[in-house]
Amino acid sequence: MMRITNGMMMNTTKLNINNNKISVDRLNTQMSTQKKITKPSDNPLIAIKSLRLSSTLSQINQYYGNNIKDARSWMDVTETALTNMKDVFTDAYRLCVSGSTDTLTEEDRKTILTQLKGYSNQLYAEANADYAERTVFSGYKTNSTVSFTDGNEAALAKYAITEKLDFNKLETYTYYANKLDTPTIAEVNGKTPVGTPGEEILKRIRLSYGKLSNLSSFAYNYAVDTSSSASNATTNGNVMITTDTTNLTATPPSTSQSFQWRTLQKDSAFTYQADSTGKMTGATFEEMNGYKMNIGSDGRLSVDDPALTTSARTTVLNGVTTRITTYSDEKGNMVFTTQEADYTTANPSVNEVRGTIIDAQGNTVSFTRTPPLNLNQPPAASGSDMISITDAQKNSIDTNVAAGGGTVTVKNADGATALSATVAGGAYSLTTNDKGLTTDLKVEAMTEQQYDAYLKNLAANPDVVSAQYTNTIIYLPDSGEMIIGQNLAQNFTSEYAGFEVNYEKNGFSKGETRPEMYFNCTNKSDASPANWITYTNYDADGNWIAQDINYTISANQDMRINTQIHDVANADCFRDLAELTNVVQDAIDAHTTVANIEAMMKSGDYPGQQEQNYLNDCLEKAKKQMAYFDDHLQKVFGSQISHFENYLGKVNLAITDVGSRGDQLALAENRMSSQKTTFTELKSNNEDEELSDVTIDYTSAFTAFQASLQAAGKIDDMSLLDYL
Repeated sequence: MMRITNGMMMNTTKLNINNNKISVDRLNTQMSTQKKITKPSDNPLIAIKSLRLSSTLSQINQYYGNNIKDARSWMDVTETALTNMKDVFTDAYRLCVSGSTDTLTEEDRKTILTQLKGYSNQLYAEANADYAERTVFSGYKTNSTVSFTDGNEAALAKYAITEKLDFNKLETYTYYANKLDTPTIAEVNGKTPVGTPGEEILKRIRLSYGKLSNLSSFAYNYAVDTSSSASNATTNGNVMITTDTTNLTATPPSTSQSFQWRTLQKDSAFTYQADSTGKMTGATFEEMNGYKMNIGSDGRLSVDDPALTTSARTTVLNGVTTRITTYSDEKGNMVFTTQEADYTTANPSVNEVRGTIIDAQGNTVSFTRTPPLNLNQPPAASGSDMISITDAQKNSIDTNVAAGGGTVTVKNADGATALSATVAGGAYSLTTNDKGLTTDLKVEAMTEQQYDAYLKNLAANPDVVSAQYTNTIIYLPDSGEMIIGQNLAQNFTSEYAGFEVNYEKNGFSKGETRPEMYFNCTNKSDASPANWITYTNYDADGNWIAQDINYTISANQDMRINTQIHDVANADCFRDLAELTNVVQDAIDAHTTVANIEAMMKSGDYPGQQEQNYLNDCLEKAKKQMAYFDDHLQKVFGSQISHFENYLGKVNLAITDVGSRGDQLALAENRMSSQKTTFTELKSNNEDEELSDVTIDYTSAFTAFQASLQAAGKIDDMSLLDYL
């Protein structure tokens, strides 16, 4: 039998007292903090679950308390600006309806002019709306306003702009010859002849800016489809004619042109360059999956394939010796180049050079060059430059350029001609099985004064001048317009043509939109080309590249919060408001001119019969001009009704889109609010103690602790005599 000593009893009692004391301390801490644990070791399971719940709750708080609220504020600013834009377009639409139907008084015209200027200013202001100093309509460029707000910055800005339009932008517009102002004293005394005001109804393409500096190039393209008339096989593609107008304003002006046919069945292109006389200056066949074949202005043929080494990549035919080269590149394209004869001699023994490419699909390109080698000299009577392109389906392109011009022919697999292009004197005549299309493209730049002179000449000699300019584009840098000759206009419309205009603008006005908001362009404001900034808003296929700003509003859910100005109002709406303003101002000025001449006749300063007759002639012509401008105002306002209907439709669509995304945001916000409540409750259940429960436990533990102390005291007082 084991003997229990007092020391053993005391040690056990002390251990129990300490355990009771620890329980009291733990429960006292829980009662004070109302938390189940104070450190992970208290309960690892609760600690791990607490960390997970805290992490989830932190994410929910980020979504609910920050991201969603920030997104909501951004979209509220956007919706307010869009609503204000809608009001501007609605008022402008009503103004157009009123101006197109009612007879306006002088006071009406002045009121409309003031309103239009106010609409423009408000539209610019709304387009520059910002949230937390970030512009909401500028895409990724949130640190940049949509329009120029600093006059000095605008005046110094320089941009190269690429603007793409379609045939729907070709519109009828009325211009006026012999515009009349109030005659000066010198004009009255000198009886300066006054022309009769006349209307000239012309076709135009209006660019997005005026006061332009230089037109770099004008190109138009259209689809070629022979499927409706070809019984076997079809040749579908796209034709582009480009006029390089870089030196259009030089003395004398000079231009060069290129013709390109791109097939849609095979991703390749053939480009034919010619100067203003129609002489071939180069030709290129480009295969997008690798190689390129080029005929330079010196008549040399080069075959370029990136898969080859630099030394073997280019094979040049420039006649020194007789040789044949054959190689296969990494993609399985077989390339043959054959050269015979020495072109450095006066009498070459063999008069042709050939090059052929055959790719893995059986598509071929062949080249034949006959002397003389220098393309700047006319070929011999029997000489020609020939390029033949044949795809795997045996559709083919042949070009044959001899002295004075040549042809480009596209044939179907059955040998039927699907497309024929004639190059001569800078003119390109295209014929398909479906229709004949003739385009003799010329571009001429005119200043405002030169264009006024052109209109006067047109009014005096309409048939002669119309025939002279029937295939000419008159470029007006001052107004940013392109007046299209009658024949060109008909072709552009019948071909459903698309246009690409490259131009430069040096200097903007405060309030004008920044080109990078709408176009592919380069900011050349910095003196150093190394610091120029290029903006690409459209991809190679002409599709708009969206600049979406996305917020994460919940786990695995992003939402676009921004709306770009491109999706709300295009550059035309700003130009339309400016044009309406100019039209009203012209009408006001015309009425002012009539009133001034009437006042001059009554003033007594011109008592002579000759002076009175002169002023009376001016008055009759001024009244005619006034009638023209009043009628023009009504017509322009009437034509703008449909424009502003479209603008209203676009801004309404944008408002609907923002509202729809706002509804999605509200659903996410409600869901996050519910999740926040749920996870907060789970976290509380996991970590928190009920005060009533822990108080009871604490009271029990404290009572046990006190009892253990009393028991220990009695044990300490016992002696051996207590056991005897």
